[in-house]
Amino acid sequence: MKNLWLGAALLLTAGAAHAQDYLRSVVVPPIATAAPGISPHGITGLNFGNDGKLYAGSVIGPGVYRIDVKTGALEEVIGAAQGESDDVAMGPDGTLVWTALISGELRARKADGRIVTLAADIPMINPVNFTKDGRLFTGTFGKPDSLIEIDPAGKQPPRTVARDLGGINAFVDDGTGTGLFVPLAEKGALGRVDLTTGEVKIIATDLGQPVAVKRDSRGGLITLDWSTGKVSHVNPISGETQRITIVSPPLDNLAVGPDDMIYVSRPSDNSIIAVHPETGEQKIIVQGGLTTATGVALTTRDGKPALILSDAYGYRYADLSTGKVEMLPFTLGAAASSAVAVSEKTIVLANVRRAGVSIIDRATDRTLQTLGGFKAPMSVAASDTGEIYVADYAGGEIVKLMPGASPDRTVVAANLQGPVGVARDGQSLIVSEAGAGTVLRINITTGEKQILAQGLSQPEGLALLPGGKIAVAEVGMRQLIVIDPATGSRVVVGDKLPIGRMFTRAPGPVYLPTGVAADETGAIYIACDADNSVLKFTPPRR
Repeated sequence: MKNLWLGAALLLTAGAAHAQDYLRSVVVPPIATAAPGISPHGITGLNFGNDGKLYAGSVIGPGVYRIDVKTGALEEVIGAAQGESDDVAMGPDGTLVWTALISGELRARKADGRIVTLAADIPMINPVNFTKDGRLFTGTFGKPDSLIEIDPAGKQPPRTVARDLGGINAFVDDGTGTGLFVPLAEKGALGRVDLTTGEVKIIATDLGQPVAVKRDSRGGLITLDWSTGKVSHVNPISGETQRITIVSPPLDNLAVGPDDMIYVSRPSDNSIIAVHPETGEQKIIVQGGLTTATGVALTTRDGKPALILSDAYGYRYADLSTGKVEMLPFTLGAAASSAVAVSEKTIVLANVRRAGVSIIDRATDRTLQTLGGFKAPMSVAASDTGEIYVADYAGGEIVKLMPGASPDRTVVAANLQGPVGVARDGQSLIVSEAGAGTVLRINITTGEKQILAQGLSQPEGLALLPGGKIAVAEVGMRQLIVIDPATGSRVVVGDKLPIGRMFTRAPGPVYLPTGVAADETGAIYIACDADNSVLKFTPPRR
């Protein structure tokens, strides 16, 4: 084990001073109609409630949200961690139910406000809906998938209605009380399931990858294609299909309002789009640029300064002058990430939820290589000579990679307490330990460690500033600080930040890292995971 030494002049234990002269501005705005500090993280399930409001689910965030479709006003009604929700529905008596996909539970909020678990141990639970007479059904996806009836009162055990249907997802009752219309994504079809026998009858085909179906007021069916964004009307008797419009994909779910307006969810940018059923005219009701604001790095795009932002639905670019977010053509799982670094020729992404590191060619945006063998890679640093440094949070290590046909892998430092942020500074690395509350300097060759700051509350992302200072996201205090290792001083440049969100399938208490980047002028950029904004802190002119 390498020696751990600290210089008394550099040891930071006192509280930080406040710097009032940094200018705070917004680069990427949060959802404009949401309450301050609130945002879904990948809107998926949609259904109208008895109150006329639209309810939406978010698995990653997690949370259940209520939206006024007239104004776009969005509020959180079930927060983390109980709000993990892939799909959501409301029963005739006002019971709100949702599927906690990762936890494998069907949860409900009763009319008196109590939150209960109606069913547990259902792996890959996904869609949920009530029939008009109050029967409750859910389903699982995968191979095989299933359709399951749940007793809302919790007195009867779950009953499997049918199995191996072919990719069931968001469904709706057929209006008779005897069947459900279901999308069958693997078959490119819509079907009707008999609730007594479980028999499935195909009613329409050639629908691409249908992932949701709902009824309009005239008994017609509305469905959508995940991959192409095609929204279609289907006659449930003849199977005749008419395209209404195409909404930029990927699309996850839909709801039909009392006036037959169609509302479609796009999880990749937290959008809900209203579609006129006759004209196909589209109107954005809820608009966000990101699903999970985490990693951030500075780069250029089309010759202009830009940010690269990691995201659970794939990395994207943000124009620094306009804040406009550009996402590359979407492929599920491709370039999903929680941290990002940039070198001359590559983009390096870390994904803590899938425990991998991917290398992207900057010229083509193609994935060159994906590397595993990590427990929870929180952050990455990349050099123009090819070295990549990975902060493995759960492994307690900083790992050096030299990618290639036979990747060279070296542990630079071990026995760390939750390493999160990592940046290269010459022959050293600057590393934050969220568990220990410290910022370290680590010699790349010897692994020798020097404490630059201690007594911090969950330090995460960091960036080097001109002159050797270090910007650090102190997430436990919801603030951005600047440390001067030469003098031992530190100042708060931004406080009361919307950071420190709980996320599913990620290691707590950090969950996903709060990313920080800085430019040559000393301006600091921080990704705010609570509301999916990116803020800029500009230093005063001297």
